[in-house]
Amino acid sequence: MTIINCSGLKKQYKGESGYALSGLDMMVEQNTVFGFLGPNGAGKTTTIKILTGMMKPTGGEAMVAGETVKLNSVNLRRKIGYLGQEPKMYGWMKGLELLVFVGRVFGFSTIESTTRAQEMLALAGLCESANKKISSYSGGMLQRLGIAQALMGKPEVLFLDEPTSSLDPIGRKEMLEFILELKQCTTIFMSTHILSDVERICDSVAIINKGHLVVQDKMHDLKKRFASKQIEIVFETAEAFQSFENIAKTMKWNCVLNGECRRITINSLEMDLVKHKCLDIISANHFSIDRFEIKDAGLEDVFVKLIGQSE
Repeated sequence: MTIINCSGLKKQYKGESGYALSGLDMMVEQNTVFGFLGPNGAGKTTTIKILTGMMKPTGGEAMVAGETVKLNSVNLRRKIGYLGQEPKMYGWMKGLELLVFVGRVFGFSTIESTTRAQEMLALAGLCESANKKISSYSGGMLQRLGIAQALMGKPEVLFLDEPTSSLDPIGRKEMLEFILELKQCTTIFMSTHILSDVERICDSVAIINKGHLVVQDKMHDLKKRFASKQIEIVFETAEAFQSFENIAKTMKWNCVLNGECRRITINSLEMDLVKHKCLDIISANHFSIDRFEIKDAGLEDVFVKLIGQSE
């Protein structure tokens, strides 16, 4: 069942000649984790602000959870939750106290708010910190409390704008596991630039660039359509890396270089031919290598490829 539907969505900011969104068409299925991707300035945050009723579109229309998206729509806000890039919370409040306050804003009784708050704290793994001041929370704890706050109104859709961008690896892992658990009770619309996070937890993905939809598909099908095999070679010395790079340039291979790690990644549709040629070059020049691996391309490779084509 479709829970978000955008049709010809446009946004032109005052004083700007171009469009931040240029006729965006997009659909999101219910109870999925949906990854919304694009380079900086692609229109991701603009789209979220429109879909949450915080900004009026210049043209087109959208439906979210059965509600027509309108500026400051109360009916829409009853059905959605939102966590921005930098959650703002009252540091002098305690975690439980904040969630009870939010529940009261949604019209729940004190008893209902307290019960709901305790449930959300348990879901977020914050029971032990329920009665601690929010100012003492770590970055990961604040993000999880932010999602718990966004869930207090029992939303049908939860919008997350860069939910893991400021977290350390442990905080990111905890947040991603938390988000995965949530799709049993709500739909998650997640905008991010951390592609490994999307690849790990998202069911479907949309990529936009300069306000246009580049592609939308299920994660597995997207990689199947656009990802090719790769050769990854890690050299023992910087000299061997540099020498192989110079040879690769003459072959006009599609290479991604990482001099710091002495790693060269080669993308090619003629994998068998390129593989044998690489091995011949390494053998003939006596290059010492740490690793020679053929692997499937990841979402990052698909993203770079599609954004490059759209440019």
